[in-house]
Amino acid sequence: MDYFRLPSFMKKISIEHCLTELRIPPEFVALHAAQLPFDCRLVMPSGQSWQVRLLNIASGCHFHTGWSEFRLANNIIHDDVLTFTMVDAGIFHVKRYNPRTGCPRLSNLQEDEYGGSDHSDAPDVNTSDDYVPSDTEGGDSSEEDDYAPDPGVLDDGCPTFTVTMDRSNISRSLEIPMAFWRRHIRMNSLQYPVYFNVNGDSWFIVIDHSDTNIWVKRGWRRFKEANNIVVGTRCHFKLIDRNEVQFYVWFDRE
Repeated sequence: MDYFRLPSFMKKISIEHCLTELRIPPEFVALHAAQLPFDCRLVMPSGQSWQVRLLNIASGCHFHTGWSEFRLANNIIHDDVLTFTMVDAGIFHVKRYNPRTGCPRLSNLQEDEYGGSDHSDAPDVNTSDDYVPSDTEGGDSSEEDDYAPDPGVLDDGCPTFTVTMDRSNISRSLEIPMAFWRRHIRMNSLQYPVYFNVNGDSWFIVIDHSDTNIWVKRGWRRFKEANNIVVGTRCHFKLIDRNEVQFYVWFDRE
C-alpha cells in the first residue's frame, strides 16, 4: 500500500496532558495493537529518531519513557499538531504542524535538516559529491528496459527496485534507475532531497541528475558505512512516500 494509506493518527498537544506522556488514540490501539511493541521509535523529518516505551494502564496506551526527551528535543509546544504514521511495527514518522497556519514549523526543517547531524546533507568528503556518471559507465537509465519490478518482493502496492552493490557503488555513489523515477515519482521532485529509512533511522539524501541518470550526490558515504554495505550486498529500495520521496531500505547479505 502507498504511504498515505499506512496506519496513522493525529494529536493536538496539550501541555496539561502531554508533558510527560502521550496517550495513543484507543481506536488506533484497537486496530493495530499487534504492531505496537514495548519499545517504539519516533522519527522526525530530519532523520533523527528517539526511542520511547509504551505504558499500558487503565487510562489507555501511552508513549511514556522517552516522550519527555522527544518533546523537549523538538521544542514541541502547547497547541502543536503532530501526525504519527506507522511505517513498520513500532516505527512512527512524526510531522509537526503550526495550528495557526496548518503548515510544518519551518524551524524544524531549517535547523534539523541542515544542521550538523550525522544524517544531515553536509557534503561527503572524497566520495559522491563530485561524482557524475557517464553514459558509458551506467548506460542510459532512461530506457524502460533498465527497470523491472523486483519479483522477490511482496506486492503491497509500493514499488521497489533492487541494486546489488559493485565496486563503483562502494567507491563512488548509488544510481537510482531513471525509468523507476519516471514511472513512479514526479519529475519535479528531482530538485528536492529524498530519505532512506532503515529500521527507524532515516538518512537525508541529496540527489543530482542529468538527462539520463539520477545519482546520490550527498549522504551516500554515511549511509553505506552506517549500514555496513559492501560489494555484493543486495539493497532493496521500497518507495513508501511518492510526495516527500521516502524509501524503506533493507538488505540481503552474502
